[in-house]
This record gives sequence, C-alpha cells and structure tokens, in this order.
Amino acid sequence: MLVSALLIFTLLYLLTIFTFATAARNATYPTDPSYNPPVSVIVAARNEEKNLPPLLNSLAALDYPAHLLEIIIIDDRSTDGTRALIEKFKEAHPQAHLVASTPGTGKLVGKANALDQGIGASHGEILLFTDADCEVQKGWVRETVKYYADDLVGIVAGFTHLRGTRWFEKMQTLDWFSLFSVAAATAKMGFPVTAVGNNLSVRRKAYDTVGGYAGIPFSVTEDYALVHAIATSTGYSVRFPMDPGQLVVTAPCADWRELYNQKKRWFTGGRDMDLKSLTIYSIPYIFNVLILFSLLGGVDLGTWSLAFGAKLVVDFFLTLAPLNVFRMRNLIPAFPFYVLYYYVYVLIYPPLVLFSREIRWKGQAFTR
Repeated sequence: MLVSALLIFTLLYLLTIFTFATAARNATYPTDPSYNPPVSVIVAARNEEKNLPPLLNSLAALDYPAHLLEIIIIDDRSTDGTRALIEKFKEAHPQAHLVASTPGTGKLVGKANALDQGIGASHGEILLFTDADCEVQKGWVRETVKYYADDLVGIVAGFTHLRGTRWFEKMQTLDWFSLFSVAAATAKMGFPVTAVGNNLSVRRKAYDTVGGYAGIPFSVTEDYALVHAIATSTGYSVRFPMDPGQLVVTAPCADWRELYNQKKRWFTGGRDMDLKSLTIYSIPYIFNVLILFSLLGGVDLGTWSLAFGAKLVVDFFLTLAPLNVFRMRNLIPAFPFYVLYYYVYVLIYPPLVLFSREIRWKGQAFTR
C-alpha cells in the first residue's frame, strides 16, 4: 500500500513540477516599450532606518520620465530615524512624498493599513510596490509598465533575489526562485496563485474594482490577498514574466529565527488560499510525507531512491530556468542545502500553522 502510494505521488509530483517548470520558462507576454503611463511607486517603511538608504538611492536613479513618476513613502509610525531619512530624500527629489500613517481599524491594520493610506495619497495609473529593504534597477518601472499596454492586464509581478554570498543566503534565493517559478507558471496557465509585494504592480482601476485593501479580508500576507481578490473577482488578468529587467534585490533573513518567522507568516497567510491553490501546494506536502514514511516504513531502498531521485531532478529543473535567465548559475552549488531546507520546512509548517496562529511583524502581533 505504501509503495503504491509512493509511486503514484512520485508520478504526480513529476508531472506537476515538470508542467510548472515548462510553463515558467514560457512566461513571456506581449509588451509595448513605448507605453509610459503615470505611475506611483509605493513603499511602506516601519523602523527601516538601516535598510532604507540603498532603496532610496535606487529610487533616485530610476530612468522613468520625471513628470510621470511619483514616489510615495509611508512612515508607518516608526520609532527610529526612518522619517528623517524620508524627509531628507523628499527635499532632494520633488517627485517624492512622505505619508505619515495613522492607526487603522477593522480590516485595515498592519502593512495593509499603511499601504492603503499611501495609495490614497497617490495619483498614478499604475501602482508599483516594493519594500524598504529592497533595491530596484534603474529600468524597473519602465520594464514593468510595458506589460500594461493591454488594458485587460491588472497585475504584473516580478522575480526577486537576495543579497549575500554565504550558502545561507544562496539557499534562500533558490527557494524564492522556486516559489516564484510556480507563481509565474500558474499565472501563465490562467490561475495565478500568488505574488510577493516586494516586486508587485497593480493597475489602479483593478485596485479600485475590489475596493482596495479596505474592501478585502485582512491577511498577514496582504500581497497575496490583493492578487487573489483581483484575479478571482474581476476581469483583469495577471502577468508574472521571468524578465531580467524587472528583477529586484532584497535583504535575506539574517538567521534561522528570522527565517522561521518569515515562513510562518507566509504559511499562515496560505490558509486563505482557494481550493485550487491548496491542491497545488498539497501535492509536494503529501509527497514529502510519503518519502519520509517510506524510508522509515521499510520500503525497499531501490524504490525509495527512485522516488527521491525523481524529486531531485524535477526540483533542479524548476530552479534552473531563473538561474539561466538571471545569469545566476553560481547558485547551483547551494542546491543540496536548499533541498534539505525545503524538505524540512514543507513538512513542519502546514501542521504548525494549525496550532499557532499568532504572527509577529515589525514589532506588531497579529492573530489569524
């Protein structure tokens, strides 16, 4: 019985991941590089004094027409020098604006509240989001908005990689590339499952159609909640291209505790996924459980090695596309660390979030 289940899920996992890897490689869309709508870059910053300077420098270097660009930076009630940095940046860059957030109520709490107030102060037709610990390329805005020439496009997401040269940072980048590849694939296949708010853009009309953050349920992963609302309740489509011009750099988790909290927040937000998305993510979980129990339950080593070897092959195939596109094949030696890390967290987090629903973010606690 166990052998049969292992073989069935090995085949199912192979087909699923191979399909996603292929779709991610084909995640290209029509563009119009001459399309230059008014845009607003939105950044929420809470106690980001140490992280903000690289982001601000990269925003200052954006090559988008100045009269079509505004930069909205929200000071989300910081207690360090974040506001002073934003004020200084605003003085030197007329297109930059400071929004001081006020406490939210109801569904508008946490980061969603800050973003909602920043969007309310903005005027752009296209809203681009990144985080305070990121850096964007000078062509980031231009390379993103070229996908919006089609009026039916409501969301354009992009890939992100992490700074650092240690295996710990490389492992995290491989994990992000793998997750983003699945997201790019599902968007290409017509049922987008998620996107990440440090490299995300939304057409204002699409945002307004769902009522903005005030009109959608609260989530500790507000980026997923917004993407899901627009993708499922409007006629707008989602684009998630594997485009080097859009690539954003962000800070990695500094240690295992920070990484644990990040994954816990993501998995807790995943409780809000629809049935189709949950089914997609349940296949790796069940397969990894079967691999563990097969090893402990006496399945012959040849069958177990076949299943585990097949997993390694398709997992590597999934991560190889972004490594090639973004010219980061130097991350390949970190793949064994990623395999072990991925295997462990896929097993422990789903049951963990069933019993522990408190999430901490930027000194704030939320219960989901």
